[in-house]
Amino acid sequence: MAQGQQGSGSPYSAYGLGDLSGASQISQATMGGISMAVVDPVSVVSANPASYAFLQRTTFEQGLVFRTSKYDTESAKALGGRTDLLGLTLGIPFGRGRWGMALGLNPVSNVGYRIDNLQPNPTGTGSITYRYTGDGGLNRAFLGVGHAFSEKRDSLNNGHRFSIGANLGYVFGRIEEVRQAIYPQGTGYYGSNVYSSLVLRDPIGNIGLMYQGDLLRRTTKSDKPLYFMAGAAIELPSNLGARRTDLVNSFGVTSTGVQFPVDTALYTEGARGTVGLPVGLGVGFTVFNQKWTVSAEVKQRDWRKLTLKVEDYTLPSRLATSTTYSLGASFRPAEERGGNFWQRTTYRTGFRYNNDYLVVDDHQLQEIGMSFGLSMPVLGSTTRSRFNFGAELGQRGTTDNGLIKERYASWYIGFTITPDIREQWFKKRRIE
Repeated sequence: MAQGQQGSGSPYSAYGLGDLSGASQISQATMGGISMAVVDPVSVVSANPASYAFLQRTTFEQGLVFRTSKYDTESAKALGGRTDLLGLTLGIPFGRGRWGMALGLNPVSNVGYRIDNLQPNPTGTGSITYRYTGDGGLNRAFLGVGHAFSEKRDSLNNGHRFSIGANLGYVFGRIEEVRQAIYPQGTGYYGSNVYSSLVLRDPIGNIGLMYQGDLLRRTTKSDKPLYFMAGAAIELPSNLGARRTDLVNSFGVTSTGVQFPVDTALYTEGARGTVGLPVGLGVGFTVFNQKWTVSAEVKQRDWRKLTLKVEDYTLPSRLATSTTYSLGASFRPAEERGGNFWQRTTYRTGFRYNNDYLVVDDHQLQEIGMSFGLSMPVLGSTTRSRFNFGAELGQRGTTDNGLIKERYASWYIGFTITPDIREQWFKKRRIE
């Protein structure tokens, strides 16, 4: 039998559907997860598909996140870490700048933990290891479009823009949990193993809208304009098809530590059901000009309304209403063109406070985080391609009431690829 190393993620990923992922790309993650009322001309903001109508260049993005964590209880400490793909996205503007399309793949939740609890052996020989492990998670593939239904500009660029967008997604993945009792060798006892797997898959969708207007209108070309943007998005309720597999067996351990099955007490394969996801809502407001952006938003989803109709399967904890408050800002010293390397770099920072959807031992978890990042240009000033870097420092949970306090540092790295400004991808030529 082959053995693999278990992901070292948060022990809280053992609850609910795992750790829910936040922003789909680094440009949003390093601004506190802002995504409702913010646009990037070369980045896909999939949380609000109305933003696709603001894409200016064809863009491909990829990101990775490395997370190191420290866990504290009232009596013990531990370390953990894991690496995850943040997402793959492709954005394409078309229709003379009034349409945008995006497709991509990003994680929805992550499960990865291993907890060992040593207890004295009643026979007096060694200790019994109670091991709890989990792996897997959910992913989403999506395809969406955005369209600017109303747009009016004068010669000084004063005016407004209103856009609507929608995503059709497909959620898929597997959540696996294993509970084991491992007895010391030579005691004459076999270990016990309880394995559970839940496979989820089915379509989901979300819709969004954005409105951009003027706060300070230009009266001459030398005036500095100031704009605002308001946005909202809805995660539509959906029912995911579920398939459950359970296995309970006893096992022995060889002298080299390899486990081998001995007897099967229970095996259930393919028990089917549904998991109903509740509706989610987010709203945001942004003030910006050609150099800087300041944005605030709130997102909420009542996970108490999640329905689970799978025979003999229950979640390990009850859920609560999740509410996230975010603030974010970005600054690019240069405007669309010109400037040296550091003036063309975009600097970002953000803050978020989250009432988590998990309730552990009758206590709803809270999370707080501060993020920083920058996007560094590549290949001179004729392209918006860039390397993206960032970090987030945060804390979740508490040591009170026997819970675990998790302090973490997430490190982001990725890139954005766009064509040269002189290239015209996906634009039909009228004269060859």
